[in-house]
Amino acid sequence: MSSPPQPPRTVEIPSRRFGRYVLRSRLGSGGMAEVLLAEARDEKGAPFKVALKLMRKGVSAEAFADEADLMGLLEHPNLMRRLEIGEAFGRYFIAMEFLVGGDLEGILRAHRQQGRSIPPAVGAHVCIEALRALAYFHQARTRSGRPLELIHGDVNPSNIFFSGQCEVKLGDFGVARARGLDLGPEEGVTGGKLHYLSPEQTRGDSETQASDLFSVGIVLHELVLGFHPFAPDSDNPEVVMAAIRAAKLNLPDTLDKQLAAVLRRALAPDVGQRYRTAGEFAGALLAWALDTGQPFDPRELQSAMQQVLSLALWEREKSSGR
Repeated sequence: MSSPPQPPRTVEIPSRRFGRYVLRSRLGSGGMAEVLLAEARDEKGAPFKVALKLMRKGVSAEAFADEADLMGLLEHPNLMRRLEIGEAFGRYFIAMEFLVGGDLEGILRAHRQQGRSIPPAVGAHVCIEALRALAYFHQARTRSGRPLELIHGDVNPSNIFFSGQCEVKLGDFGVARARGLDLGPEEGVTGGKLHYLSPEQTRGDSETQASDLFSVGIVLHELVLGFHPFAPDSDNPEVVMAAIRAAKLNLPDTLDKQLAAVLRRALAPDVGQRYRTAGEFAGALLAWALDTGQPFDPRELQSAMQQVLSLALWEREKSSGR
């Protein structure tokens, strides 16, 4: 049984004020940075909230500049927006839009704790929207028109966010590679989250855009079936990576055959057997939804999404004692 989500921890930095921002609580933490909820005031004095990504002191200025520059180049409804970059107390920061719906990791956790499943149409919708973001991301160009050849490298539920209007947004470009500009980690260096790596990432091979699509396939499996496809009960890195490399799918007979075929192709261990593009993957999901009469009317989806987000919000408030 998974442990309950913990309330925000005390912020341990030199001051509750960080430049023009007032820090409120910790939203998350990773190897390169921690993310905090912060508040500031606009030119008219009205307060607004941001997600403030504070780089750890050991992170190089070059790594920070790569992510900040990349966020500045990209603009899409399904990508998290960069609002400001700067430095305070000797630490670099990126101020990003704060998305009140939280992340997909929290939503999945809340549903597991309640013993409830996420409607298949909602799971497909979330992945289609994430694939919209990746389609743009993979095809992005510099302002002069040069292809960036981007690979996200870290698609997982903690990097898929929701706005108050149930919009789905992909975030965290800290380990993204831009081969067209020689940005990102060196080849063979993997920064993605363990359970969402592709087989080639576990081997230290070169990532491709199909690596991102494999990660989306894992997310889709979790949304539709409620558990990880390869190593649901292990946190041992060697066990998890070996299971991902083997990529043996055991789909239940009760799963719709068309959706099962989508999962098998998305999670093929051989890169050449996967979907070629994010658009092709999204198209297969949309075809399944239309062929099986899933509720893809915007109002029905909005209602279903609001119910899913409300359950996660209720769990968060309960865990923080509100």
